Amino acid sequence: MRQKQERRSEMWWRGHNDALAGDPPNESYYHYYYDYKLAYNQTRREQQRARRRQRLQRLTRGGSLPLALALLALLAGGLWYLVHSGDRSNAEALAPTVTPRPTPRPTLTPFIPTATSAPVLRVDGFAVVTGTDGVVLRARAKPGTESQIVTRFREGEQVRILEGPQSADGMEWWRVEAAGQSGWAAAPFLQAIPTPTTP
Repeated sequence: MRQKQERRSEMWWRGHNDALAGDPPNESYYHYYYDYKLAYNQTRREQQRARRRQRLQRLTRGGSLPLALALLALLAGGLWYLVHSGDRSNAEALAPTVTPRPTPRPTLTPFIPTATSAPVLRVDGFAVVTGTDGVVLRARAKPGTESQIVTRFREGEQVRILEGPQSADGMEWWRVEAAGQSGWAAAPFLQAIPTPTTP
């Protein structure tokens, strides 16, 4: 055996000694020297095997291992009998059951418009032109930003809603009129107002 030990490299012995000492591996040696890594891993495995053997010997000396194995075999045999015997009531009693819970349904509260509710854009309703930063609102022949401009409304001007809504270019469009002129206007620039009272 002495001849075999002498043929091993210095890196192998370093790995072996680091593992015996319980030190973590030297990272640079571990990654760059095969002999160091081989000896370190081999010695650690031998140490783990020796610890397992010692634990097993302690268990068998005290007689607790045979007792534990006998209890485990008895328990496994009893469970097998319950599952495979003709009496299913015991096996079913062992199986967990889940009772489904009913899903609660939301209760819907009906919407009842009141005199204080805010007005919304609707046909035969009224709106005011807003959000144009003082620039006129262009009303078009059809819904959409590519359609021909047929008239313009000033910011703050009240308009009557004739038709709508229709979707185009990612916006909602309403056909509105004021002073005999009508066209399609984008909803973001219309704010619903209550019906104006005529004097």
